[in-house]
Amino acid sequence: MRTLISSSFVFTVRISDILSHNLKVADTCFILHSAPIILSLGNHLLILRDVSKFYQKNAVLQDLTFHFDGQRYCVVGPNGSGKTTLLMLAAGLETVSAGQITFNGQPVHLAKTKRHLGISSDKIILPDFLTAQQLLEYHCSQHNCSYPTALIDHLEFTAQLTTQVSALSLGSLKKLSLLLALAHQPKCLMLDEPTTGLDHNSRLWLFDYIEHYPGQIIVTSHEKCFTENSHYQQVVLAELNQHCNIIL
Repeated sequence: MRTLISSSFVFTVRISDILSHNLKVADTCFILHSAPIILSLGNHLLILRDVSKFYQKNAVLQDLTFHFDGQRYCVVGPNGSGKTTLLMLAAGLETVSAGQITFNGQPVHLAKTKRHLGISSDKIILPDFLTAQQLLEYHCSQHNCSYPTALIDHLEFTAQLTTQVSALSLGSLKKLSLLLALAHQPKCLMLDEPTTGLDHNSRLWLFDYIEHYPGQIIVTSHEKCFTENSHYQQVVLAELNQHCNIIL
């Protein structure tokens, strides 16, 4: 038995079940000038209410409340201020110490809610005993979505599909993380420093792709293409997290 964390789910499974899919239930930067496609979000809101997260006695987030009710957000703050932790909590991959996080009125830790969420983050632990293709096939089987052939081609990832996750380079791991976040076309897409480690062509493609992405996007980034982009509402984490005096 192994415990796995994918981009949307935490599973304890038998390796044989994964391989047989016998499971059921997830360098260049530029400013974008054209307006993204805007859809009515309706009730698809990510809401944090009085959220706190402690690691032992250290408070990373404390009494944080915010409604992500728009289309594009960029969460900004210095390294170690809790940006990645915020996304991991919002995706239901970590549990809050206090408070509640909901999407469309449902707790984010529920499996049915996680189907609408997608996250790419270097903090996510991927199962290193699988090949990239096996992991993608497994992820698609959980979300009942098509295999992301077109996305793989755009990210020039075909040659890495047969490589075991443990042997992938940092850049390839970033691409795999993005593929897992995008494959099921989540209504809320969370991207933690999405351009870090990507090659030039992949960065350009990603900027164009998310510019036209129809769902909600929440990114953390230090890059001007996000922090100085008028289409992204800037969320200064320190202003939301004023009750927290400890930064890891």
